[in-house]
Amino acid sequence: MMRRWNNLTYQSKLLLAFFLLGIIPSIVIGTMAYLKSVDTLESRVNEDLGVIAGQLNEAIQRQVEDVDRFSTFPYFTPEIFQILNQPYVPRDQWGYRELETQRQFAKLLVTYPSIFSTIQGLIFYSTKGNVYGYRVSDRSSINEAVSPVEEEWYKETLSRDGGVVISGLRQERQFNSAPFATITASRLLLNDDFSPAGVVAVDIRPDFMDKIVRSFQLKSMHVIVADEKGKLIYSTRSADNQRFLSAVAEQSARKDSMRGVITVPELGDGLTAATGVYAYSEYLGWTSYLLIDREELLGDANVIRNFTIVLVVISTAAAAILSLLLARNLSRPIRSLISSMRDVERGLFVAPAAPPIKGEIGQLHLSYVTMVKRLDMLIQSIEEKERQKREAELYALRARIAPHFLYNTINSIRMLAVLQQSEGIARLLQSLNKLLHANMKLDSELVPLSAELELLHHYVRLMELRYTNRFRVEWRIEEHTEQTMVPPMILQPLMENAIFHGSFDVDGPLLIEVSASFAKNGEELLITIADNGHGIPPEVLNTLNGATLQHTAKHSSKSIGVANVRDRIHLRFGSPYTLLLVSEPGQGTRAELNLPCKAGGTAPAMNGGMK
Repeated sequence: MMRRWNNLTYQSKLLLAFFLLGIIPSIVIGTMAYLKSVDTLESRVNEDLGVIAGQLNEAIQRQVEDVDRFSTFPYFTPEIFQILNQPYVPRDQWGYRELETQRQFAKLLVTYPSIFSTIQGLIFYSTKGNVYGYRVSDRSSINEAVSPVEEEWYKETLSRDGGVVISGLRQERQFNSAPFATITASRLLLNDDFSPAGVVAVDIRPDFMDKIVRSFQLKSMHVIVADEKGKLIYSTRSADNQRFLSAVAEQSARKDSMRGVITVPELGDGLTAATGVYAYSEYLGWTSYLLIDREELLGDANVIRNFTIVLVVISTAAAAILSLLLARNLSRPIRSLISSMRDVERGLFVAPAAPPIKGEIGQLHLSYVTMVKRLDMLIQSIEEKERQKREAELYALRARIAPHFLYNTINSIRMLAVLQQSEGIARLLQSLNKLLHANMKLDSELVPLSAELELLHHYVRLMELRYTNRFRVEWRIEEHTEQTMVPPMILQPLMENAIFHGSFDVDGPLLIEVSASFAKNGEELLITIADNGHGIPPEVLNTLNGATLQHTAKHSSKSIGVANVRDRIHLRFGSPYTLLLVSEPGQGTRAELNLPCKAGGTAPAMNGGMK
């Protein structure tokens, strides 16, 4: 963690410090205020909703209790029991008596429903099999083909022995009209001897609960009423009530109490999160739920949340601007120094402009500028000295090679002039002219290998005139190697050593093999000049392979050319390119040249060609 902190820029550290000191407290305070306001608001709303839920349950219960009391009216009308106890007669066999009984029963029933506006029908089920009923809205007659015997509310009514049974929401099909939704309050009627006389069923309008809810002015509330089996009786919601009811019922079941607070998460498909209360009616077996959407409930709390977000955004922007203003005068000269340092790493010693500020940063900047200027002067001085040193070494090498080479060449011409006066002298002078011309260009950069080999042919021609039938040269030049660029006059000293120091004391002509090939996947050029002479003793070989300009005065002339070639390679190409001599007494000598492959154009052919 500390390593990451140390790697941050000064400006980033300032921004992070302002963030920690300013923004985080704002977030913490705003969050605490928001959570506290939410908790307080929820507690207050849930408390108010609990009171309203209790009042709503009592209002619904009073309405149903009125109907419950109304269901006992047959006990105050003996004529009803007389009619219920009459034997059953099929409708197709009715006579005057049966029709008169129906009219009399209708007169008795029509009086009572007008007292309670919530009643939409009365039905009496006689134990003798007769069914008498009255519907308030359309005077529909009884549909005798329908029987309630298998319905749950009817079975429960028979099992209560005269106690009232309040059904849930159901469809009434007992009349010869379209089925309608109703809530039924039913009771078993008993004779004086407590024998069953029949069942009275009072159909209640379900919309009475809507009137009660409107009277409470619960416009923003979701009111849901479910029966004791969890089935929906009433809801102010218009969609997916059963799914929402299952969610609130599951919450209330966990409370295991008659009243409590519930919170329903967001269910998707338009069912938003809600919070509220529930109240259970022991008399009815119903449960009422009062809920409010959390977004609406937390409207005021969201104002605090939004204010906190705005405050955090403003604080963040202010902290960023302040940190930028504070860090600008510090980071700008530092970035300038970093940019200048990168230029120095690339070898560009350009001093940055003077800093716009004083103090420690300004002193650091001035010290750095002074250091860069001194480094630039030092580097230029070193480069100039190295250039002068290289030129001096190259000129010294050429000066050392020229006398040694001219001595041997002029000696060859003198011997030829003594032994023979012919056109061979002209050819010899022509070859000498080529060699002298090449020697004058010793300080040039690079020449194609083809030009160097042509020059070597001229040199061999000169040596053949001097040492007739004493040596023979074989050429093994790999294709495309002749375009490779090499230092000038790099092979002549090696051929000279092979002829002069390998041909003496050898039976028969000396065989010299010159080869050129690519090595290391074409990255290097390997040139070898090998002879089958008497070889070099180990102590001399070690001296030759390690010879420098300092050894020239101590050893024979054959170490001069080898040292010159090796030094020229080191000066031009550096390590690992060099010259290596491999030899054993009696096994001949092989000179190996390792040079980098540098392709170039074909050199102009020299007059005379190669043989």
